[in-house]
Amino acid sequence: MTHPADTFVYDADKIAAYQSDGHFDYNSQLNAPEYNLLESLWRWLAQRLSALFGNETAESVATWLLIGFFVLVVGVVVFFIYKKRPELFLREKKKPLPYAIEEENIYRIDFGKELAAALAADDFRLAVRMLYLQTLRFAADRQWIDWQIYKTPTEYTYEWKPAGLKTPFRDFTNRFLQVRYGNFRATRELFDSMCRLQDELRKGGDE
Repeated sequence: MTHPADTFVYDADKIAAYQSDGHFDYNSQLNAPEYNLLESLWRWLAQRLSALFGNETAESVATWLLIGFFVLVVGVVVFFIYKKRPELFLREKKKPLPYAIEEENIYRIDFGKELAAALAADDFRLAVRMLYLQTLRFAADRQWIDWQIYKTPTEYTYEWKPAGLKTPFRDFTNRFLQVRYGNFRATRELFDSMCRLQDELRKGGDE
């Protein structure tokens, strides 16, 4: 009895070629693709846009929209941090003080005289600082803050006692910090805005 010839021949080179060809990787079609959140969002957006712009344009538009979205998110976060802690974005430059160091003591300053001299000389940087120190003196006299020569402006915003006046005092302090440490130009308009805030704080204290 004769047996048919065995026509099955194992060709190792062809098998290796098939294994390296992605078209024959059937297992990959059975496994669900793994996408992270960003990829999933990008694919979802691209699918929606493809109906409007076509596949190639949709991918480009989706990419730029995602970039714009994350830039916006970062910008909003930075903005809120700046509003709460402006001193984090300010850098102090070492410059000689326009007044003696002992005048840091708010109880040794003649504010009327110093403010008048600063305004007469159009030195609004000094006028802003004198106005700020004058406000600290006003608040300390009413025990709204515990004034100490070593304390920072931010510490006073935290311990400020009249809750209804915290927002105007924070705005007042932020303007001072921008001029004192942020190299912002002190102008008459800025000084006048701080005067209005100081009036608001003083009127609040008289109620």
